Amino acid sequence: MIERLRSLGGSRALVWASTLVLIAGVVAFVTVRLGQEDKGPANVGTVPSGFNSEDFDPNGTVTVPKESDVPKAARVAAGEFVLAAVGRENLPKAWKLADRTMKRDCGCTYKQWLTGSIPVQFFPTKGLRGAAFSVDEVTPGHVILQVLLTPAESSGLRATAFYIGLRQRGSGAPWLVDYWAPVNTVAVPAAPDG
Repeated sequence: MIERLRSLGGSRALVWASTLVLIAGVVAFVTVRLGQEDKGPANVGTVPSGFNSEDFDPNGTVTVPKESDVPKAARVAAGEFVLAAVGRENLPKAWKLADRTMKRDCGCTYKQWLTGSIPVQFFPTKGLRGAAFSVDEVTPGHVILQVLLTPAESSGLRATAFYIGLRQRGSGAPWLVDYWAPVNTVAVPAAPDG
């Protein structure tokens, strides 16, 4: 599944699907908003199609997850994973922080993981000027964040955003990383003929 999303076709499909969801959301918002102006508060509490009732507060407004909604243990695991796996600073620790889904998708043994050839895009973490995150999704036992890594000026790299998914498999279980990928992928053009 992740490999399909990382492919050029998968990325395009994801962009189109996201665009369609956005358009549907705008249409639903406008429809509900215009309907409320004519009918008063009759639509409050109803859930438009495409949303779950958990996405709304009791007044029918969309709830946006906040940093405070993310369990502290999940934030700590995310930060440790960025240093250990993304920066390749401590690959044995990265293995311990990786969820079984990530290990399965890697298709590698622990020994192979230690070579650094892992399904986690490298980004230099030594000398980072900053790391910040925003919350995309929080549900029981699952968190998706966007992490913005700002490298040292001397690296010649730009600040780059990544998605990180964390999963807790059962109450009291540790938070482990099950997904890491850049937010924006750049298509590499084919070599010219000849």
